[in-house]
Amino acid sequence: MNKTTKEKEAVLNVFGGLFGPLMRVAFEYGITAGEIAGVVRRAYIQALEARLKEQKRPTTDARLAAVAGLPKSDVSALREALRAGAPHSLRGGVSLDQIQTLLSVWHTHSTFSGAYGLPLDLDLTPVAGSPRKSFGELVAAACPGVDADALLDELVASGSVEVIDAVTARCVSRAYVPGGAEVTRIERMGRYLSVVCSNFVHNLLRTESEPGYFERVVVSDDKLSESGRDRFLTVSSEKAQELLSEFDTFLTSLGASDGDASGKRYGVGIYFFEEGHAEGIAEPRENRTNAPSAQSSKPTAVEEIDVLAAVMRKD
Repeated sequence: MNKTTKEKEAVLNVFGGLFGPLMRVAFEYGITAGEIAGVVRRAYIQALEARLKEQKRPTTDARLAAVAGLPKSDVSALREALRAGAPHSLRGGVSLDQIQTLLSVWHTHSTFSGAYGLPLDLDLTPVAGSPRKSFGELVAAACPGVDADALLDELVASGSVEVIDAVTARCVSRAYVPGGAEVTRIERMGRYLSVVCSNFVHNLLRTESEPGYFERVVVSDDKLSESGRDRFLTVSSEKAQELLSEFDTFLTSLGASDGDASGKRYGVGIYFFEEGHAEGIAEPRENRTNAPSAQSSKPTAVEEIDVLAAVMRKD
């Protein structure tokens, strides 16, 4: 299927719109542009390999590199990382055992602890003439070969260690309590951002025989004050919860009558949003029209509309 240059540019704008809001999260967690680029490359190669397999075509490093526009050596490294289940971060992963071992050594080894087993302050990096040991030396003694930066990140995030004036690592707790709740929230965000994207991709690329998935949106005509936002948020939350509860009851009965172990899971999500993070991607207002049907025979673009209505329309 031939695609125009304008369509390709529009798709690239979509990627820009997706990444834009996520940059705030990247900055908060110290994620670099290189790490994000690595995630995109790995995802691209993984999807490309799966697509070529479906088409019964060779999946050599050379072929993947040619299609992806990447050096063959990069593709080889990416595929090896996928096979090994390596973390996305450029820093190595650490285990609970490694963290607990390091904390134990910090509190019990005479080189890194003082009187009564109190852990000594350590230099973040070796300093010539400093009487103190460095954090790297502790890692080498407790967990040889483990990424010191990754260990430090985990310890700081859990509150077990604090960094003083960007030069000193101080252990404030022997206990290690990982931030599981925050990790769960992040994983949930990733899961549902993925399914929202899947909805739009399905409707854009679906075949004539596939159903159009429900896509609807309502946006205020006028810019609202914070009090207006709060009123809309209250009403939409109440109404959405009622609807979702009704859906949940229906799905429970549907699973009993139409369940299939070899089938797939389906769902509906409702999200309150603030417009503006992806400006420049939406269709200009003068080109938007009300949509009469959500079950069009052909995939069409998403439209912003003034009242709640289906976005799929007949060409």
